[in-house]
Amino acid sequence: MNETVPTLFAVALGGALGAMLRFRLRYVTKNAPISMGTLPANLIACLILGFVSALFADAFFAMKSWQGWFQPFLTVGVAGSLSTFSSFMLEMHETNTKHGWRKSIGYASFTFVTGLIVLSIGIFLGTSVPI
Repeated sequence: MNETVPTLFAVALGGALGAMLRFRLRYVTKNAPISMGTLPANLIACLILGFVSALFADAFFAMKSWQGWFQPFLTVGVAGSLSTFSSFMLEMHETNTKHGWRKSIGYASFTFVTGLIVLSIGIFLGTSVPI
């Protein structure tokens, strides 16, 4: 069997899990004052990407046999299907239409800044795992 096939299945499974989580998060945030269902999804994805990228940068984890499918499962699969730029753009448009451009720009700025912070936290946590 080709090594790529298990990795493709892992990405597909991770994508299904991320999509289900994203769908559920949409309902948790539906009563928010502005459209922000994508924010928690994007922040969770940033945390996952930061953690996994730092963890697998370590030689110990990079040598493990399950690394070939587990890293793409979490990064491309779960985090990739959880976060989405197109939904973020739609929420920006909705916020602009309902609340004006200032709130829309504020939401975008908040999203980018918190995304970088959460990604950094994930990297810190990934590098802090004792070997």
